[in-house]
Amino acid sequence: MISNKALVLILVYVLLFFPKISWAQTPPILTATGDQYYCPLEEMKIVTDFNIVNPSNVPIKTVYIQISAGYVNGQDILKYVGTNPNITASTFNTQEGKITLSWNPTTTPIDAQLITAVKNVVYRSSSTVATGSRSFSITIGEANYLASTTHYYEYVSVGITWQDAKIAAEERKYYGVLQGYLATITSAEEAQLCGEQTNGQGWIGGSDAETEGVWKWVTGPEAGGTFWFGLANGNSNGADYPYTNWVKDIEPNDYPSPIIPGEENYAHVYGDGKWNDYPNSDPRITGYIV
Repeated sequence: MISNKALVLILVYVLLFFPKISWAQTPPILTATGDQYYCPLEEMKIVTDFNIVNPSNVPIKTVYIQISAGYVNGQDILKYVGTNPNITASTFNTQEGKITLSWNPTTTPIDAQLITAVKNVVYRSSSTVATGSRSFSITIGEANYLASTTHYYEYVSVGITWQDAKIAAEERKYYGVLQGYLATITSAEEAQLCGEQTNGQGWIGGSDAETEGVWKWVTGPEAGGTFWFGLANGNSNGADYPYTNWVKDIEPNDYPSPIIPGEENYAHVYGDGKWNDYPNSDPRITGYIV
């Protein structure tokens, strides 16, 4: 059996998406229960209960449900099994481990229909020996939520330099409340969510521009903390944040790029979630993670 944890933990603030809504309004709160054990090859509803409390009637038309921790691409899937004609379910996004439920604005009440729709989302693993645990996040914003850090992560698809990405991330706010920064990654769960489950290569907040070979997180609450010393044959012994996800035995290598001259002093993630070092500007980078 697999411990299938529908961790319910989301307090969602949506004011940023609806500029006509007063800041004095009370934001919606999503709650759910559902910690349970999963039997292989079965379809199991991810929640045993779910509710939206929306005292100010903030417009909610979309709910995002993601396998936010423990996701196994190629085995795990989410599916909507409801029959409400006013609810449209997206195809399961295998890259992100996510499904989207949208309400067709022709009937009311909206919240009640979305509540029922979430209760009709099932999880299934194609593995006969599925192990480990799965955590699910349920949000009304597109950013991905991770329970272990209580942070939201968003991949911004745009060609940009690392230095400009750092500035752009710091100018973003989520729900008009949470301050953004170029992502720092300090755990395997975090690496999977904003690496493997992200669409494309993206800058993250690591750099050794200050002191060659001393890799630090230079953004967010970890700013100034070391996580790696040296090149690919280096180590994280004594680092403030010893977790790393470099391409093993290859990166970082500070290799002068034949495309862009200059040292490789800035960290990014590949499409598979592994880390590499690049110069400040590189046309292969298609976005950044905030």
